[in-house]
Amino acid sequence: MKAFSVARVLGVAAIALAAAPVFAADDRVPATRGFHGNLLLGAGYFDLESNLVAGNDLIDASTRTITSVTQAPPSNDTTYGIVSGELAYVFGDRWEAFFGVSIEDYVTLDFSTRLGVRKQWDGVGVLGASFVTTAALPTEVWADPYLVGTPRLATERDSNGVRLDWWRIFGTEFFAQLQSREIELDTEASGTDPVLGLSADEILLLRRDGTDSRATLGYRWENGRHTWQPEFTFTTADRDGDAIAAEATALQLSYGYRGDTWTLAAAASVFQREHDEANPVYGLKTDADGYAISLSAFRKLDLGSGDWRAFANVIHAENDSDIDFHDASAFAASIGLAYFFGR
Repeated sequence: MKAFSVARVLGVAAIALAAAPVFAADDRVPATRGFHGNLLLGAGYFDLESNLVAGNDLIDASTRTITSVTQAPPSNDTTYGIVSGELAYVFGDRWEAFFGVSIEDYVTLDFSTRLGVRKQWDGVGVLGASFVTTAALPTEVWADPYLVGTPRLATERDSNGVRLDWWRIFGTEFFAQLQSREIELDTEASGTDPVLGLSADEILLLRRDGTDSRATLGYRWENGRHTWQPEFTFTTADRDGDAIAAEATALQLSYGYRGDTWTLAAAASVFQREHDEANPVYGLKTDADGYAISLSAFRKLDLGSGDWRAFANVIHAENDSDIDFHDASAFAASIGLAYFFGR
């Protein structure tokens, strides 16, 4: 789903993971010129456990000082209001411009703003291209996450890149996505604490700048009121530090039911990540696996004119690393009202 606000993105993003196949706008372009989208109003709760992420405009990590590089991640939570929405404009001849938000990773607070265009060709499908950036809601990480006994300093982690989408490939229900993003930290100081005793070469293994690339292949099957969407994703993190560089695979299955009154959606994903080299702080690779699950419900409301719906959503994500310090989890829940227009 697409959003306008930097500090309110999470409420929309929490809904998007499960509800995307149900309220899909990416796999077709309306024939009628004009605007379409939605407006969301509500409230949410978010809890993050991480030793690596310092927060963003929405949530700040309170644990600046750690006592050990083996400690479990602390929990930080917040409540927030949701005033957000999505917007697209159809120019005619099945061309559309859109502005929105994509979810990269809940446990790293990685939410990217997308600005792009898409075009629908009969017999070919819907092709889209967009600019992807975290400039609207940059994530903050610890400049040196392994600094013990001294307050750690937060630094912004920015990413910019491009994304290509191809929906309804040659008239089928298959879709593909390609994305490449440049990752850059304002300040990189991982492993520089003298207490760790790392050499200059070992410190270089922990550099987090680099390029992340992702390829997804999926299938969206619509059967009456039901929608099923399995997808497979392969990701490479080509980072300057070989201990941070990694490859990951993920499988996701989404389901949606769209009734006259109720719309229900669910999604579940699993992933596995393998790093190129051992982390010199531990002498082991920080390989990980994890999962994310999401449930959403929308109920149509009779509020006069317009398509108004009440919604509730919950999502939980886990990152289980071979090194406990690198474990992470996220939980989000939201409720509110959604107004859809121009559909």
